[in-house]
Amino acid sequence: MDKQAIQEIEQKLRYSFRNKQLLVQAFTHSSFANAENVRDNERMEFFGDAILEYLSSEYLYKHFDNCSEGNLSAMRASLVSAEGLYPVVNRLGIMQYLQVLKGDLSRKTEANLYEAVLCAIYLDGGMVQARRFFLYSLHNELQHAKTALKKDSKTLLQEYCQKNKLSLSYNALGRDGPDNKPIFRCELCINGVKHAEGIGSSKKASEQDAAHKLVVKWRID
Repeated sequence: MDKQAIQEIEQKLRYSFRNKQLLVQAFTHSSFANAENVRDNERMEFFGDAILEYLSSEYLYKHFDNCSEGNLSAMRASLVSAEGLYPVVNRLGIMQYLQVLKGDLSRKTEANLYEAVLCAIYLDGGMVQARRFFLYSLHNELQHAKTALKKDSKTLLQEYCQKNKLSLSYNALGRDGPDNKPIFRCELCINGVKHAEGIGSSKKASEQDAAHKLVVKWRID
């Protein structure tokens, strides 16, 4: 990874690494690491997952003091899921820098990268910097965390469109990946105009993903 790529990543993350090698390792997929005989980011994913769980729990506990343990768990599960982290990584625009062999991507790749990056920032700058990145990168999702407790996003959006006399439709964009791990893509249109794209392990999941993005964007609750 060259210096320009590192600088671009740091700008997108809004964090400058003291130890640049931590950043490089966070962006090194196991397929690339095995081919190049370098360290991959899988241990970082493991640690980052625990940090993400902690920071999510901390935030929800402090900001939703009237929620039960079950509700807090449901909100946290939505935040840390692969479906929840996919739009976050896309918004950051960092997937293009992942060092990976072509064809070795899975549906969880985005979530794994986020966890590795969070771990790298923690190792480089401590919990204060990790928390700062967490709050910045997940700002939209944290502001609408209670969406996980309400009706599913497709239902919320359908009711919103019916109330406002808007035409809602989902159009399939294709299917990728192997038969045992299919990836479905779709677009969501309002009055014939595309407003979001969704991705998921099934047609229904891709539509839910697209609906969730628009529910968050339009702050429908």
